[in-house]
Amino acid sequence: MYDAPMASMKGNSYQLHRVALAPLLPNTGEADIAKACKAVASFGEQPFLDFLLQQGLGPMWSKVLEGSDDAHPLTKAFKDTLHQARMDTTGTYLIHRHKLTQIKAILAEANISHVVYKGADTRERLYTEPALRPAVDIDILVPEQQKVAAIKAFKQRGFDLYTSADIISHEANLVMGKTSIDLHWDILRPGRTRLSMVNALLESRVDYGSHWGMSDEATLFIMLVHPVFAKYGTTPHASLMRMVDLAMLLSKSDLNWQAVLRLLNRAGLKTAAWITLQWYELLTHLEPPSQLVAAIKPGALRQKYLNYWLEKNLSSKLLEKPIYVQLGFTLPAHDRFSDAIRAVRRARELRHHQEADLQALLLQT
Repeated sequence: MYDAPMASMKGNSYQLHRVALAPLLPNTGEADIAKACKAVASFGEQPFLDFLLQQGLGPMWSKVLEGSDDAHPLTKAFKDTLHQARMDTTGTYLIHRHKLTQIKAILAEANISHVVYKGADTRERLYTEPALRPAVDIDILVPEQQKVAAIKAFKQRGFDLYTSADIISHEANLVMGKTSIDLHWDILRPGRTRLSMVNALLESRVDYGSHWGMSDEATLFIMLVHPVFAKYGTTPHASLMRMVDLAMLLSKSDLNWQAVLRLLNRAGLKTAAWITLQWYELLTHLEPPSQLVAAIKPGALRQKYLNYWLEKNLSSKLLEKPIYVQLGFTLPAHDRFSDAIRAVRRARELRHHQEADLQALLLQT
């Protein structure tokens, strides 16, 4: 599904991505929408449709094409499929929206500090129609010392716990019916950040009514660093929906760049944030905030190396050999050599006792 359109790009690794994103960015006009629709023919409707659905962009494309039956050269079948994706996403959203208030009450009763973050949070805050923004699950961040209490609180309300040894260091999954909660007690595998970020992020929390979420600055921090390590930056797993989220958040005029920079310095992940902003600019042709870019860019040699990695989409090309991506991309995304060494050592330590940690958590909950 991903490879077919890529073969038609004639060396331009991201033209498909650009066309998919173009109608969805802030301040997009009818001319931009018409140009994007015309470009679909160069990829073929079905490969392009597959790509939109894979990337979670189908519902938003359905919205921008609404009422344009005669305006754009796209078939009824293409639009009908997008409309169905929109209906499916809306149904899931309504379930999640109801669960958000329940989650808030469950964790408040258990006196557990928490935030909802990533898709289930950002769609409520950044979009006038949040139901158009897909989210597979609801991500929640809690302090590590309260993870057992949080799991017990959810299990008492009918959620079932699912987890595995490879993620036990920082997250677990809880499921009830069609609702899936990813419960995190770290934003990435421990050791990725120079210092733990959990308390700093929880301290930024804001009551948005339906749920507790992070501040805009803390949300931007997550948007900039998480995809580099969790999704290898440019791979098909790094949903383009995240780029729409980033564009929406960066369009806000009241962001405190110094607060974002403090979080990046604390984490030792300014380089990772710079990588995401470089990819953002490649895909959208929107200029990221110059004051932030100037403060986080790595040295000239590493800039050149990482830009080459992005431009050639090496993370996708080497996806079947993740060790190469980890060595060639995620380790250089740390700010210092000592940060990369720490990440490797901590990963080895965690693997050594992950089975024991899994059994201990299961016994406690």
